[in-house]
Amino acid sequence: MCNENTPAYDAQGKLIGYFDGEYFYTYEGQITHRIDGNEVYSVDLPNEYVANFENGVARDFGGSVLFQLN
Repeated sequence: MCNENTPAYDAQGKLIGYFDGEYFYTYEGQITHRIDGNEVYSVDLPNEYVANFENGVARDFGGSVLFQLN
């Protein structure tokens, strides 16, 4: 589905960072989320399950898009 440094966009389609297959990085280089299968976790300790990842879109539990790959 993605390769190294796949571009990531916000809900409005603005480029906000990239996804390397496991981690989401902002363009400032900060890692903010880790994806494990279809689950998105924070990288702050303790890690928290914060969103679902399906069809290239990470949505929080309220339905808001955290980032999307397509």
